[in-house]
Parts: sequence; C-alpha cells; structure tokens
Amino acid sequence: MRKVHIEARPDHLLRLARLRDPLGAVTEMIWNALDAEAFSIVVEVDVNELGGVEYVSISDDGHGMPNASCATYFGGLGGSWKSTAKVSPNLKRGLHGHSGQGRLRAFALGEQVRWVTTAVSATGQRERTAISGSIDSPADFTVSDAEPVGSDVPIGTRMEASVPADFVGRLTESGTRDQLTSVFAPFLAANPDVTITYMGEVLDPSTVWAHTAEYQVAAPAAGEGLAPSPVLRVIEWPHDVGRVLALCDPRGVVLAERPAAIQAPGYHFTAYLLWDGFSDRRDTLKLAEMDEELVGLTDAARDRLRHHFRERDRERRARLIQEWKNEDVYPYHREPSEPAEAVERQLFDEVATTVSRRLPKAAQGRRTTLRLLREIIAHDPSGLYPVLDELFRLPQSEQDELRRLLQRTSLSDIIRATTEVTSRLDFIAALKKMVFDPESSKTVRERSELHKILERETWVFGDAYALMVSDRSLDNVLLRHLQELGRSPVPQQLGPVRREDGRVGIVDLMLGRALRGSAGREHLVVELKAPTVKIGQNEVGQIKSYAQAVVSDPQFTDARVRWDFWVVSTTMDDVVRRDATSPNRPPGCIAEWDGGVRIWARTWSEIIDDCEDRLHFYRDKLNHDPATDHALEYLRRVHSYVPAPTP
Repeated sequence: MRKVHIEARPDHLLRLARLRDPLGAVTEMIWNALDAEAFSIVVEVDVNELGGVEYVSISDDGHGMPNASCATYFGGLGGSWKSTAKVSPNLKRGLHGHSGQGRLRAFALGEQVRWVTTAVSATGQRERTAISGSIDSPADFTVSDAEPVGSDVPIGTRMEASVPADFVGRLTESGTRDQLTSVFAPFLAANPDVTITYMGEVLDPSTVWAHTAEYQVAAPAAGEGLAPSPVLRVIEWPHDVGRVLALCDPRGVVLAERPAAIQAPGYHFTAYLLWDGFSDRRDTLKLAEMDEELVGLTDAARDRLRHHFRERDRERRARLIQEWKNEDVYPYHREPSEPAEAVERQLFDEVATTVSRRLPKAAQGRRTTLRLLREIIAHDPSGLYPVLDELFRLPQSEQDELRRLLQRTSLSDIIRATTEVTSRLDFIAALKKMVFDPESSKTVRERSELHKILERETWVFGDAYALMVSDRSLDNVLLRHLQELGRSPVPQQLGPVRREDGRVGIVDLMLGRALRGSAGREHLVVELKAPTVKIGQNEVGQIKSYAQAVVSDPQFTDARVRWDFWVVSTTMDDVVRRDATSPNRPPGCIAEWDGGVRIWARTWSEIIDDCEDRLHFYRDKLNHDPATDHALEYLRRVHSYVPAPTP
C-alpha cells in the first residue's frame, strides 16, 4: 500500500471537483469507462426510506487500471495519456478525457471515494487494486498493493462514493436520466453494442427523443474534400435537458460543448456536430471562438439549426391549425380570397400557435379566445401584445418570444396598411352610393350625415391633410390658424371675423398640412352641400365670402400660408362649370386672388376619381373590389350610419 500525492493546493482541487455538479461527475465517470473501452456501464444510486441518497456506484467492464499505472493515473494533475492519443488502444474509440482531472469529480458524489479495479498486469496476470481518497485530503490517494485474482474474475472498474456530498440528491430528480441520455445519445447511436444503465433503466435515446434529424454541414476550408464531412445531428427531447451544441468526433464522443445560441421557443433539444477535425483540435476546442475555421463551422451549424426549427415550427403550426379545424374552433372558415386576408391569417396563425399551450382546455373556450384574437389582429394589431399578456398571463420566456415575434415581423404593419386601404376602398364605394345613387342621395342630409362622416375621412381631400376645424365659426378658423403658426393667441384679444355682409360664417371643414420642403402651410376650407344641391352662384358666393373674410382681415396675414376654398356637391350649373374649366387655371379652380388664395368648385365625381387614382395600385395588388354590402357594412361599423329606407 502506498500514498499518492497531488502537488496542488486543496482548495484548487476542490474547485476542479465542481462539488455542486453531481450529474457532471457521473457523466465524467461514464466517459472514463468508455475511454477504457467498456461495453457495459451501470450507475447505481442507493436511496434510503426518506428519499436521501446513501451511496453511488459506477461499474464498467472496461480494461481497468493495472496496479503499476495507478500512481501515474492518480498522482498527476493534467498531462493525461489521453492528451496525446486520439483513440483508445484496441477498439480505436475516440477519447473524451484528456485533462487528467476526471477522478477529482468523484468528490461531487461523496466525501469518501474508492475505486476497485481489475486489470491485466504487464506479466499477463489478472490483479485487483483498490484506490481510495477523502474530501478532507483531496490531494492524497491511497493505492493498495496488487492482489492476484483468478481468470474467472471479470476485468473492469467499480467506483464507489459514500458519505453523500451536499448536492448528490440531484441525481434522483426527474429529468436526470433524460439529461444523461442527451449527453450520450450520439455515442450510443454510433455504438449500438454499448449499454449504459442508470438506476435500473437502460439509456435508449430512441425511446426518449421526440424527433431527430441529420444534416450535412460544409467543412472548413482546410477540411474540404475529406470524408466524412461534418454532420449536424439534432435530437429533440420531451423535457428540458439544457440546450448545447456538442462538438463530437465521428463516433459520437463529446469533446466540447458550445452554447446553442439560437431561438427555438417550445423546443428542448441537443445539437451534435460530428466531425473528425475536432479530434485534431481537442486541446483548443474551448477556445473555438478564436479559431476562424471553427467559428465558420459552428456558425454554419447554427444557421442549419435555425432552418431546422423554422421548418419544425411550420409543421407544428400546420398540425395545430388542422386540429383546430377538426374541432371547429378555428375562426376562419374559408381560404383567403385577397392578399390582405392572407397576411392577416399568417399573423393570426403565428400568434395563436405561439400561445397555444395557454388556450382554454374546453373547446368552447378555445373557440371564443381564438375568435377574439382574430378580431384584434384584424382591427387593432398594435394592441395585440397587451391583450395577450392580460388574457394569458404568459411567463417571461413566452412574453419575450411573443414580443420578438411581433417586433421581427412586418405583418402587423402590413395588416394596418392593408386594412386602411381596404377600408378606404369600402368608404369610396359607400360615398358613391350616398351621393350618386338616385334614391340614396335624396335622403342624405348634408350637416347631420355627410358632414359628420367626412370629418373622420379627411383623407378624401388629400392624404396629407389633418382636420383642424369642423362646423365652427370663422373666429375658430382664425384661432386654429394662429396656433398652427406657433403663436399662442388669447381668444378674447382677437377681433371677430365676419363675412362682408356682417354675418358670422360657419365653416364645415377646415383642414391643414405642412408644405414639404418648406416652413409654409396650406389650409383647405371645405363647404359641403347636400347631393341634391347644384353648385350655382349662391353657393359660389358663400365660399367666396369666406375667402374674402380671410383675405380682408389682417389677423390672418402671413406670407407662409396658402389658402384653398372648396365648395363641393354632386353637380354644378353651366356658368360655374365654365369658370371651373377656364384654360388659364387648374381644373376646378374658379378664382385666384392675391395672397395665395384660390377658390374651387369641385364635384364628388372629380374628388372620387382622384381618390380612386391614388388607390388604384393598392386595389389591384390587394385584389379588393368592394361590393355594396361591404361598403354599407363599413358605414354602419365605423360611422354608425344606417341609410334611410328607400321609398
């Protein structure tokens, strides 16, 4: 019997032992057994009546450790024989260990550790050796003298840990077996003659994994043309086993682990990158970020991983949606007929399947919730996230994923845009009916109906205009005019604005916009007439009186502002039409005055034609041709307008 001493401080050795990681210790012991060419490895964890761990042992049928070599194995720190050998001596397995620190990990399993190993000595005889150590003196191991044994004693090693370490209870937690399976999955797949048994159950990845796939990855430049090329093996698990990108040799021996570093919400997976070139770089794999070739290879593997999970996501979403259709809870009952509907449904599918695990269990509850999501996405996609958070009280990870989904996609912006365009097309169709239909136009009232609707649809007069005044006096027009110029007028200090005959003018609509590329502004005053009223001299006189009131009142004077005054109806008399088609003025302009003032007579036909010209491109792209019922439904929904029944 002899003492073997490691020349290192005890606190440094205990840091190497990683006492908080008993599963890592078991993993290290199993890799040591596989490096020793074991075919059968058995991990036993003895538990007492209270559920506490009493004892841990790991047995294997590898080639064991000859007594003469034990002092070398246990007395050094680093410099393992594995660091210079790529493969095991007989089976030519790729080697996992190489740092010469693995036996220290045993202290994470128990404060007293012991190895009993049977091997063939240099003389060809079988011998048994016991090596023991204590956490109280982690630098010292005791190696027994060699004990000759008969040929009937099997070769192999048994590691025993007693006086359980503080965190060893983690070995009995649910999911531990799955974590071990994930670590050894590629090795077990490549070596079907090897068995690893954990607490009475054989680790078999094929009975645990949820899905597996394999892809070729381009080799670094230095490895091009070599066989085999790198292979990415992706195994998905039913439970969380920790995401890693494991760098392996072609036989599935894990040589290093890197972060997976991809987003794949809802999936538990391990990615294994198998390549012969990793064996040559085994000593530097922990510094892979500094090797340009390895950075390129791992980046390519991560790109392939992202593509894999995009496809898996697509399959999962399609499967879920089909299930909802079968249950009759999916809120869409026909295929989209327009691009806008297709975009809306795409966002709905992504959001609904993302939160699918949070949906109510009952079919009626799912139906109601999915219908609510559809309505929000169709009419207010910007308000989607707060509603989802309120509905489902999502955990932080799912909140983050949902936020990423809504931020990274332009779908919500597209939906807002397409919804706005289709709504405008519907409104134009409704406006046509209101002002042109012989029966409807008779019943449309200018002030209480047409006016109230148009003050919410000012885009009809130009996309850049914003409503400033609706159904207010010229005094209010002056006040808003000054405010837009950045002044802060006191209403009581302003003089009254009157028409030439002294009457108070009531403006239907006053709109405003900034002139692009300058500090100037443009104001538009619109006088609406009922569809049955023809624009004649009285109507022109009214709009000119408003213009005169503005021009003649010094309070309005500002060179930066241009004024347009429109009188609008369905038709105009011949005299007004002659003025509106004068060759010296723009079509519709019946007068131009000094000070940037223009007066217009416009028909709804001209205004609607302008709108349709602006929307023509979108109408064709969206394949949207609003029917009358769509148009009237829009008026009812947005403006609460119900047309009077026709006689």
